[in-house]
Amino acid sequence: MAIVKMNRFSLFVFESDKENLLHELQKFNYVHFQDLKENTDYMEMGLENGKVPENIVRVDEEITKVKYGIEKLSKYDTRVTGLKAMKEGREALEFTELEERAESFNYQPIYERLKEVVSSIEAIKSEKEKLNSAMNELKPWMDLDAAVSELSSVKQCITLTGTIPRNARESMEKELLEMQYTYYEVIGEEKGYLYIFIISVKEEADSAIEILRNHGFAEVKLSIKDTPRNEIAIIQNRKKVLEEEEKNCEQQLTELSKYLPNLELLYDFCMNNKLRIASSENFLMAGNVNIIEGYVPADMVSEFTDIVKKNLNNVYYMEIEEADKEDEEVPILLKNSAFSKPYESLTTMYALPKYNEIDPTPLFAPFYIFFFGMMIADMGYGLLLALGTGIALKTFNLSKEQRKNMLFYFYGSIATIIWGAIYGSFFGGIIPMPALIDVAVEYNLLLIVSIAFGILHIFFALGIHAYLNIRDGKPLDALFDVGFWYMALIGAILLLLTTTGTLSGGFKNVAVVIMVIGMAGIVLTGGRSSEGIGGKIGGGLYSLYGISSYVGDFVSYSRLMALGLSGAFIASAINMMVEMLCGMGIFGIIGGIVVFVVGHSFNVFLSVLSGYVHSIRLTYVEFFGKFYEGGGKAFKLLQSKPKYTNLKE
Repeated sequence: MAIVKMNRFSLFVFESDKENLLHELQKFNYVHFQDLKENTDYMEMGLENGKVPENIVRVDEEITKVKYGIEKLSKYDTRVTGLKAMKEGREALEFTELEERAESFNYQPIYERLKEVVSSIEAIKSEKEKLNSAMNELKPWMDLDAAVSELSSVKQCITLTGTIPRNARESMEKELLEMQYTYYEVIGEEKGYLYIFIISVKEEADSAIEILRNHGFAEVKLSIKDTPRNEIAIIQNRKKVLEEEEKNCEQQLTELSKYLPNLELLYDFCMNNKLRIASSENFLMAGNVNIIEGYVPADMVSEFTDIVKKNLNNVYYMEIEEADKEDEEVPILLKNSAFSKPYESLTTMYALPKYNEIDPTPLFAPFYIFFFGMMIADMGYGLLLALGTGIALKTFNLSKEQRKNMLFYFYGSIATIIWGAIYGSFFGGIIPMPALIDVAVEYNLLLIVSIAFGILHIFFALGIHAYLNIRDGKPLDALFDVGFWYMALIGAILLLLTTTGTLSGGFKNVAVVIMVIGMAGIVLTGGRSSEGIGGKIGGGLYSLYGISSYVGDFVSYSRLMALGLSGAFIASAINMMVEMLCGMGIFGIIGGIVVFVVGHSFNVFLSVLSGYVHSIRLTYVEFFGKFYEGGGKAFKLLQSKPKYTNLKE
């Protein structure tokens, strides 16, 4: 397929009509507004920035409240989870249906009730923390069997409670025993400290206190009236009451969680609402008139025009023209077949094409799948991958992105099965199979095959480069930049094959002639953009030096062999361990099963990860580097990507 053709529009609309127009255009979705603040010519004309409606503040408040509701209720969600949830998937809605249902849902009472219940829970938790802290402080004093209020009521004596280090006990006791009217008792012990109680007549109090201080005494004020044991019992009873209240509040939250689907739907609506309102930032104003510029797909111009006419009652001015092919501001929208579409993510991850380029997705997708399968190359692994992705595609209600991801790996699994059959590998050879290429013996052949595929891959990329030059009316550039390189590389390859005896010596002279013509052409034309004969020849020689990078590119495809072999050898090693374990009785068999499942699962993961990453590397470096520049701007739809629902197109 290709890059979607665009038409550029300029639209003048009154401020009073703007909101209604944007509302209808959001349903249409396929309109990209250009940020006119970046247009210096317009700004020099004294135009003002477009007005962002004040209700965007209200929308932000709504989003904050809805997010709060979703966050608090999610942990009490009673909906199904796991595989069953994946099977049901997200609810699919038309945009108008999303809007209608969101606007009919009055979230404010639910929010107020939720906030009240959450505040109650937070207050309960805060009180429980204080009670726990108080109880922990009293636990070392559990054996103090006198009410604290009674101790402080003794008129002729002083009473103290506090702690001393355990290692100071013996020395302190010796000194306190010398006092006639002072009594002390160790109430408890915790973390190297003794919790002690002291009572002393006032006449001896100062001496007693001095002894205590000399032994590291730290006074502890017990802010209770009853005995510590009774106070702890009161605290525990209060905690039970609080726990019941907390359970009641959580039950209320569980009941409120039935509104969670409505809140999620409302969140997606509010985000779309904000996007529509904020789009006014892209406009400029002249008095009460909004100046709007942007792009729509060429095949949707009629529908776009009808929306404008219908909602503005012919009170507007608009111009539409075909977008300039060389305009770098034209936003990029890709349109691919069902087969290529899952691989658009790789294109966008690298860079979207410019408007005057081509979409490389359908061109690299078959190679990517082919290389992915060759790097894993095991029928068992491929069948597992195909089974998993196939079940997900058939059974689960997937979002568009999830479906594309599943198809991405499903297509790769087919190539993996095919290459597994070629290598005769099924879970590393656990089931003997005939092989077209025996990787354990014919690794030299496999290396040659890998590099041959690399040559085909690179030559195809160069062919695309030639096509682009011819398409743009530059046939000589196609000859100079591609044709001569074809000749130089093909001649060099044929010469190498004749030297190694793969081809008969009769091809040698032909190979030399082709290679020399190609190299001479590169030297003579490679520096044609430079000034002066010296610059042109120097540039040409430098271009010819680039043949060394092609050698590196070709060698890079040896990873197709290396990764396939590494996965196969790891799988074989796992099978050997399993075989050894299975000969050790019942426990060995159980261990063998575990090693087989865990080992092959890990190897599948590594193989798939390696296939994914290194196929990308071959695409980005060796393939894209020959013809693709990228740097296009993404087409910004007027509907935001939903988080909780699936919007139908």
